[in-house]
Amino acid sequence: MKDVLIINELNQLRAVSDPFRVQLLYHLGREPMTGQQLAEKMDLSRSKIHYHLQELEKNGIIEVVRREEKNGILQKFYSPVAKAIIPSEDLLSFSGAPQLTKKDYHFEGNAESLQRFLEGIDRLYEQLNGQGGDSDGASYEVKIQWAERSTAKVAD
Repeated sequence: MKDVLIINELNQLRAVSDPFRVQLLYHLGREPMTGQQLAEKMDLSRSKIHYHLQELEKNGIIEVVRREEKNGILQKFYSPVAKAIIPSEDLLSFSGAPQLTKKDYHFEGNAESLQRFLEGIDRLYEQLNGQGGDSDGASYEVKIQWAERSTAKVAD
């Protein structure tokens, strides 16, 4: 599984813009599952689940990670192709819009997820340096702000 999938096609963006499909991705991101398992977990019909799985797979958002035969039926286990999905800057730019020079990414998660996020930044930095580094006049800045979520409950 890749760390980040950059969406470059409008069909991919449409595929992940559906709130129901986001729920499917959430469940599949926790563990690979079959359409039947998702249908049982979400108390929905298999046909509804399979339709949305096909759309996600067709657009390269999920993939089959394992196949098992059970009672003569081939089961496909799906998982997202990446831990995070981000639309490309070019996909969301409009005619006449100024070229963006700053990218802001929001991160939420536990300490383990933060570590993977930081490792992804390290790899991105290495890629940028491998593409000419500072010789093209570009400069890069990364700011990280840590804010712990409050778990205190407010009394009524």
